[in-house]
Formats: sequence, C-alpha cells, structure tokens
Amino acid sequence: MSSSTDVRPAPAAGAPTPPPSRPRRRGSDRAPFRRFHLIIYLLLGAVAFSTAGAFAWVFNVSMKTNSEFIGTRPWTIAEDWRWQNYSDAWSSANVGSFFGNSVIVSVSATVLGVVLAAFAAYPLARIPFRGSGMVLSVFLLGLMVPWMVTFIPLYVTMQDLGLLDSRLGLALVYATYNLPFNVFVLVGFMRTLPGELEEAAAVDGARPVTTFLRIILPLMGPGLASVSIISFLQNWNEFFYALVLIHSPERMTLPLGLFQLGQAADYGTNWVTLFAGMMITVVPVLLVFALLQNQVTKGLTAGALKG
Repeated sequence: MSSSTDVRPAPAAGAPTPPPSRPRRRGSDRAPFRRFHLIIYLLLGAVAFSTAGAFAWVFNVSMKTNSEFIGTRPWTIAEDWRWQNYSDAWSSANVGSFFGNSVIVSVSATVLGVVLAAFAAYPLARIPFRGSGMVLSVFLLGLMVPWMVTFIPLYVTMQDLGLLDSRLGLALVYATYNLPFNVFVLVGFMRTLPGELEEAAAVDGARPVTTFLRIILPLMGPGLASVSIISFLQNWNEFFYALVLIHSPERMTLPLGLFQLGQAADYGTNWVTLFAGMMITVVPVLLVFALLQNQVTKGLTAGALKG
C-alpha cells in the first residue's frame, strides 16, 4: 500500500544547499521611504507651521490694546488678554451684523445651489438621452468663464431685476456661481452607484422622481456633504461679487465688512478691533472644515473613480 505523502528528492551530491527562507516581517510590503518623500514632508510641515504661526499672531494681536500694538514688537505677547476687543468688534464695529449677513447669504446660497445641482445631475448621470454629454459640457463651461467677463452684465441684470444691494440677489449669484462645480462632482458620484437600483425601483412601479427622492438621494450623503461644505466655504469667503453688488453697510458680509474696517484702521488707530473681526471670520470656517473634512474627502474621491 503506497503512502499518500509526497517524498521530495534529495539534493544531488555537491549541489549547494539553498539558504533557509527568512520569515517575512510585518510591514515589509510597504513602499520604501525615498528622499523626495522627506522633501515633501518638509515642505508640508513648513506650510503648516507658517499657517499656524500667522493664526497665532492674529490671535495675539487681537488680545492687545491699540497702544500696545503700535508701541511693541509684532511678536510681543499681549500683557493682558483683552476679550473686550471681541465684544467691541461684535457690537461697535458691526461685525455681528456682518456675521449675520454672511450666515444668511452663505447658508441660503449653499442650500439652493446643492438642491439645483442634485436635480440637474440625476438625469445627466442616470438617465441616458441624446445630448447629455453636451449638456454636461455646457455646465462645465461655467468653470472656465473668468469673473471679469461676467460682472458688468451681471451688475446690469441685477439692477434691472431690482435685486441690486440685496441679500437675496447676492445669494442667487453665489448659488449660480457654485452650480457648475456642484453638478460636475455630483454627476461623477452618481455614476458610481449601481444601475440595478433604478431597475428594481422600476419593477416595483416607482417613477423617476420617486426613485431619485427615495433611493438615489439617501445614498448621496458623502457627495452632498462634500459639495455643501465646499460651497459654504466659498460663499463665506467670497469678496468681489459682494463688493460689486452690495452698497449698504447693513447688508455687507464679513469679507466686505472687514475690508471697510481695514480702510478705517488705515486712517485711525483701531487695529485690534480689525484683528478681532478676522478671528471671528476665520474660526467658523476652521471648525466646519475640521469637523467635516472626512466627508469632503469621501465625496470627492468617490466621484473621481468613475467621473
């Protein structure tokens, strides 16, 4: 009765004995660390350090008095932390009014732009029809038109519609400005979803609108979150259209209001109020991006796989 075990032939006489195999170390499949990796890390570290240093300097100046800011060196630490500067900036310098206008305009423009982009991206990505690629190209042309070409006809149009110097008009402009990028990202994200979803919904008798609202839209969380955050940050920091379209101080947004405070500081001595207003402007943006940056990454990378 033959044995089922395999018998390896013995090595021939005089043949070199192969070296024993070493156990594979954990992490040996990682890419080797190269010199340009070190250069990239150093550059990124320098950018991070300079950004944190600028933020710390602005915060330090916002805690000084005007005489202390003018009479001491730039990096001298404030003797007494004056939180009163933030209260003065919020009330006396109208930063609170600027903040409220920015919240109203940015949130309304973000919601309107994302909703319109979602409804526009669904047929372009999920419903095949003739000319869909051309329609998408028309949307993408909005990313290539420079702002200096559009602001004169835009100003005349807003004036004819009676929306000049109004928060509603500025919100509509921001929503339109964000629409091409939102459509581009959401189309790429929707194309990553399996096509069997519409087929199963059609078998159950669901209409396209019902399919979009009850099946596709709940699955678009990362994509909607990414375009919402990016749109909000762009609307919050936008300056030029606010400068052109808003004239009344009570309707100014934060970037435009800080510009007015900067001009006033050039001819006066109230610098610490300006820096306190800068901190009030920057902190919400940092908090939003720090808390939701993972959603931005998920939405953009998912849309880039098939977009």
